[in-house]
Order: sequence, then structure tokens, then C-alpha cells
Amino acid sequence: MTGNRPPDRPTPSSGELEDQRHPEGPVESAVLLDQAFDRDSLYALRATLEAHAIQAGLPEGRSADLVLLGHELASNVILHGSGSGWVRLEIADGMLRCEVIDSGAAQPEQGTPGWPYQFGHGLWMARFLSDFHTVSHGPGGTVVTVGFALPSPLRPAFKLTRHSQNGRTTLSLVGDLDQRTAPDVVATVEDLISTTKPLRLVLDLSGMTFWDSTGITALVTSQENVTAASGATMALAGLSTEHQGRLDSLGFVSFTYDNASH
Repeated sequence: MTGNRPPDRPTPSSGELEDQRHPEGPVESAVLLDQAFDRDSLYALRATLEAHAIQAGLPEGRSADLVLLGHELASNVILHGSGSGWVRLEIADGMLRCEVIDSGAAQPEQGTPGWPYQFGHGLWMARFLSDFHTVSHGPGGTVVTVGFALPSPLRPAFKLTRHSQNGRTTLSLVGDLDQRTAPDVVATVEDLISTTKPLRLVLDLSGMTFWDSTGITALVTSQENVTAASGATMALAGLSTEHQGRLDSLGFVSFTYDNASH
């Protein structure tokens, strides 16, 4: 396999730094994976990332999100970079961090485009799927880091409750919004659309413990279904500014937020 091994941790000397959001708390670090990749090893890389992510404690849906991002970012190295690179996976600060490194091109040449933020591809997905991401260029190469918060194993059980008052229906979610629970959210919103005329829905997510890409899709689908229903409205409540920004970065659906409720 080709490609030079990068230094222990490339440090950006110039270039971009985007969406960096570090968790608080003590630093506990453990390197889980440190290996090269090229075009011929992408399939094996996906399987390796999945195994390590699940072992580290990421739920199934979030593990799938990490594998998807790792694959897309490695593909960027192959298609838009030097053709081969390095991936590191480690636990640090309560996060599972995945670094994808293209050490074959320390600095982009003048006028040469960097990795693109292209709809449906690696960096675009990193904006809303990961809990933080950075892009940097330095002597060690181009480095993209994505982080996924490791959820507590003592999370509350999933629950949806409805409450109607003054012509407004509040649907409160507690627990994970993931590939197991997302269909329940979509089905419940569809039921409210058909039974409540006109529907003024507030989807309260203040009790949400985490989401994955399937959970985000459920919110998109529910918003699209409400928008298509005559006279119906939906607002999301209980989301942090960070989570609102991640939804807005999708760019193809418009959400309304009810920040006054919390």
C-alpha cells in the first residue's frame, strides 16, 4: 500500500478551521486504529471502522454514520488528494474521533481547489452528522477530524407523549432519536396530520439524548409532510443553537424553531 505515514498528530500551521466544538471534562485518550488506506482497501476500512466504533460504545446508528463519513472522507483523499492516506480512530474527551489524513500534499498549490463541500458528500455530511469537525492544512498534510459523542449507557427509555392546549399540540420526545425510534416519530406526526385540523404542532426535543442520520431524516420527513398538509405548521423546540445550525446546514428543508418554550 502506498502513502507516507504521517507524524503522530499533524498540527495546522495555516488554512481552515471549521465547526470546532470540543466537549468539556477530563481528557481520557486511547488510540483504537492507526492505519493506511488506498483505493483497494476502502471496503476493509469500512468494516474496521464499524467494528471499532461499536466496540467503543457508539450505538448502531451512530456507528453507521461514522463509517459513512470515514468512507466519504477517505474517498476525498483518493479522488481529490494524493490517492492514499491514513486514518486514526481514538477516544478523547468522551468523544470518538476519526482523523483522515492526506499526507501526500502538505499544502495545496496556488489555485488548486481543496476538498469540495459537495451536496451529499464527505465534508457536507460532516457539517450535520458529526458532533464536531475540523479541516486543516499544515506540514503534516490535509487533516479532517470528525468527532462523535459517546452517549451514556444509562439513557432514558424512548417515549413520545402528546399534549393539546389552546389549539396547539405538543409532541414531547424523551430518549434516543435513532434508527429504532425514528419510524415512530414519523408515524405519529402523520397520524396527527390526519386527525387534527388544522395542526399546530410543537415537536419538543428537549428530552432527546442523541440523534443519528435516521433520526435527522425523520425530522426532515415530518417537516415535509406537515408542509404538504393544508394549514398545518410544525416548530421544533428544545434544540440547542448547535443542533439548529446542523439542521439548517442541510439546505433543502426549512425548519421553524420555538425557542420561547424553553
